[in-house]
Amino acid sequence: MFLCFFVAVPFIDALSQAPAGTVLEGVFSEVQAKRGQAAYSENCGGCHGGDLEGISAPELKGNHFLERWREDMLDTIYTYIRENMPLGRAPDAPRIPDNEYVDILSHILKVNGYRTGESDLTLDLLEKIMLVGKNGPQPVPDGSLVLTVGCLSQARDGVWILFSATEPARARRSTTSTPAELNASSQKRLGTLIFRLADLEAVPDFAPDSHKGHKIQAKGYLTRQPGAERISLSSMAVLDSMCGQ
Repeated sequence: MFLCFFVAVPFIDALSQAPAGTVLEGVFSEVQAKRGQAAYSENCGGCHGGDLEGISAPELKGNHFLERWREDMLDTIYTYIRENMPLGRAPDAPRIPDNEYVDILSHILKVNGYRTGESDLTLDLLEKIMLVGKNGPQPVPDGSLVLTVGCLSQARDGVWILFSATEPARARRSTTSTPAELNASSQKRLGTLIFRLADLEAVPDFAPDSHKGHKIQAKGYLTRQPGAERISLSSMAVLDSMCGQ
């Protein structure tokens, strides 16, 4: 008999494959944060507020901000800001230099209480540094777009599940993975989690009956619900016909 339940796993196991750098390590300088404050006031304060409290745009500090972005690399936040802000920018308006966007991000981190360091945050470091809370890395928030690797099976009630699954990590894209992403997933060691798989119809080119017992990469939106943790699928890929490790 197969029991469909969530098995807790020490999060340190999931972190063994995570990047070492986090914002807790002093990844920007005081001088850079000051530059960022000036650039923020000029380009962002009118909508997000002088103290990042949010006026006609979301707040950029506190729990709401952290839950949206934590457990992801800083380059995700940077790219979003660079591509979308400031709102209403005229097509012929001068673009904000990339380094000023990094300075603005440093200011946002400073206001959120992260300590400064000796060196500036630079473009090449953004993809190597994770945004985490003051209590360090934690499981990704409920509702996040995630990626996990596990073994495909079907419970007695007919629900498709992923067992021996890894702790979910933030995914950058909901669609089919790149060869590099698939290769990285294939190297992952299996975990001890079990997830129900919802919305299989969202992956019409995947036939689950043909892949029972296979090692699978699953992407989708995470729901953390005791006894019924699930992933609403957006993509699935077979990594191996065996699922032994």
